[in-house]
Amino acid sequence: MKFSICSWIFGSLPIEKVMQFVSQTGYDAIEIRAAVNDYNWKDILQLSKALSLEIGGLTGDTGWPNEEQDLANASPTNRQKAIEYFNRQIEAVKEVEGTYLVVCPSAVGKTAPMGQNGEDWKWAVDSVQKLTEKASELDITLVIEPLNRYESCIVNSGQDGVRFVREVGHPKVRMLLDSYHMNMEDEDMETPFLLAKDHLEILHVADSNRRALGRGHIDFGQFVSGMKKSDFTGYIVVECMAPGVNPFQPDKGQPEMDLIYTYAEESLGYLRKLNTLM
Repeated sequence: MKFSICSWIFGSLPIEKVMQFVSQTGYDAIEIRAAVNDYNWKDILQLSKALSLEIGGLTGDTGWPNEEQDLANASPTNRQKAIEYFNRQIEAVKEVEGTYLVVCPSAVGKTAPMGQNGEDWKWAVDSVQKLTEKASELDITLVIEPLNRYESCIVNSGQDGVRFVREVGHPKVRMLLDSYHMNMEDEDMETPFLLAKDHLEILHVADSNRRALGRGHIDFGQFVSGMKKSDFTGYIVVECMAPGVNPFQPDKGQPEMDLIYTYAEESLGYLRKLNTLM
C-alpha cells in the first residue's frame, strides 16, 4: 500500500513546488491533474525521479461547462472531441510512467442529464469503450470515479461504479472509491468495498467536510474494515480541500489555502495510523 496525494487540491501553486512539498512531507506518490496543455511531462518525470516521488497516475481533466470534455455529451461531435482529449491524457500518463488515469464518465459539475431514459449513461459507456484501445495499447488503466449527485449526474455511488465498469466490460477499466463521496451516496463505509472488490484500483480519501482525515465524522474504522475484506493494497490518494464554498475550485484564496499544507500533513499522519490497523 502506498500513500499519494492529488495535485489539484493545491490550486494555482506551481506543480514543481507541489511536488517538492509532497516529497518532503513523506508521501510515496502524487496524482497529477492531466491538464495536457499546461505541463511539460518530460520535465515532470525528471523532477519526480530527482525527488524519488512516484507519479501513480493522473486525474482526468474534465470540467463543466466545457462540453468538448464531456464523455456523456448529447452531441456526437463533442463526445468525439472528449475522446480525443482523453486519449491525449492517456498518453501523458505513459510519459510520466504512471499506471492509471482517473475518468469521470460525465463532466465534473454537470449535475443534470442531457438525454432521456438513461441516454447519458449509454453515451458514457460507449465513449469509455472507445478509450480502451489507447489504454490497452499503452497499458494504462482507466479508473472510473463515482462522484456525489451534487457534482455529477450518472455515476454517483459505489454500486453505480461497479455497474458502469461491468457494462464497459474491458480489463483495462476499473474503478475507485472516495470516502468523501461514499459518505453522501453509500449506505456505509464497508459495503462498497465488498461490491467493488474485483474492480477496485485505487482509493481517494477526505473526511466528511472534505478536509483533512480526522476533521470530520467519517467512520474510518469501517473504511479500514472494507479495505481488509476486499484485500486492497493499491494507492490511497488524499484529496481534501481548503475550506470554501465552491467544490469545483480548489484555490480558495488566502488565508484559507495555507491550511492545505496542514491538511496534507495531518492526513498522511492519519493514514499511517490507519495502516497499523491493517
